[in-house]
Amino acid sequence: MTTSSPVYPNLYVFLIGHPGTGKTRTIRAARGYLRELPESHIAPVSMTFASLVDALVESKRFMPRLPDPPMEYNSMVIAADELGTFIHKYDKEMVDGLSAFYDPDPYGQNRRGKDIKIKIKSPQINILCGSTPSNLMELMPEGAWGQGFTSRVIMVFSDERPIGDDFAAITRELSKDLLHDLNIINSLSGEFKVTEDYRNLVNIWRSQGEPPAPTHPKLLHYSTRRRVHLYKLSMVSALDRSNSLVLVRDDFNRAMNWLVAAERFMPDIFKAGAAGGDSAAMDEIAHFVEINDRGQGVSEHRIVNFARERVPAHSVMRVVEIMERSGMIRAAFLQKSTGLRMFKVGQHRVDGVEEHTLPHEPSPRPDSLLD
Repeated sequence: MTTSSPVYPNLYVFLIGHPGTGKTRTIRAARGYLRELPESHIAPVSMTFASLVDALVESKRFMPRLPDPPMEYNSMVIAADELGTFIHKYDKEMVDGLSAFYDPDPYGQNRRGKDIKIKIKSPQINILCGSTPSNLMELMPEGAWGQGFTSRVIMVFSDERPIGDDFAAITRELSKDLLHDLNIINSLSGEFKVTEDYRNLVNIWRSQGEPPAPTHPKLLHYSTRRRVHLYKLSMVSALDRSNSLVLVRDDFNRAMNWLVAAERFMPDIFKAGAAGGDSAAMDEIAHFVEINDRGQGVSEHRIVNFARERVPAHSVMRVVEIMERSGMIRAAFLQKSTGLRMFKVGQHRVDGVEEHTLPHEPSPRPDSLLD
């Protein structure tokens, strides 16, 4: 479709979730359908940028469009179960190259030798990759979230783990109806047009500030491309709805619902991905307190001994203090015989407290936390 520049319906999508949420099954199902389409080119899983360019050169599509001239372009799908198998580490050349292939502009390369000159008139890439939140945070350094690549990616996060009958009879056959539709979609070409309804909805949305815009700091640059994502998803909606390359009110609404549904949970990716180091140790300590509480809580010295095996010695008391102040654990009472505080997990009430009950008011903030 034509805006200030041409917009094509290719997408970069990351499925983000903890192990067991169904990312791999979803991506493998998509690959199964893609393999059945003529002239569908699926990229190798593990590549350098040079090998990606070579694979894209070989991924040619030729579409006769009588009586119009035929169309030739290079299109490839990257469908990796794990993003880390495709990009082993953050590679600026790879990331910058993928950013360039998001918009099918002519690409040229002649840096790999005097006799190797690569020219691709219309390169296009689609990406469907899976990743856990922690792997994504490790792969993408802090500075990467201010770059162009991450702003081009729609991240779909879910922590739901599907429950089903492992022994139920499940058909492995691909849907014939879906394959039929995909083959038709695969043969379509041309420019999308917009109705007056669609145009008015876009303009109203823009005049209101494109709500509801994500507010997470890492999504600041992503927000600048939300309108392009909306247009791409609108084209997907139109192709799903009919063979007519016209965007109508329903396509705006469906695309907006898809986009907002994904964006609603995007900030959870960063929270889930940051749950390492001290955070993971705190979860273990809280679990230790819960399973060792026999009604009287767990003594401070047992908690400290357990914690020192999981965090550096100089961080032990800081971690315990943070857990207490955040409510993960709470001091229930002071044991007269030892002078030690007894702790319980924060969400449990203590009935029939013995010995000297400790006040609930927080103690003055230690200097170490102020620093």
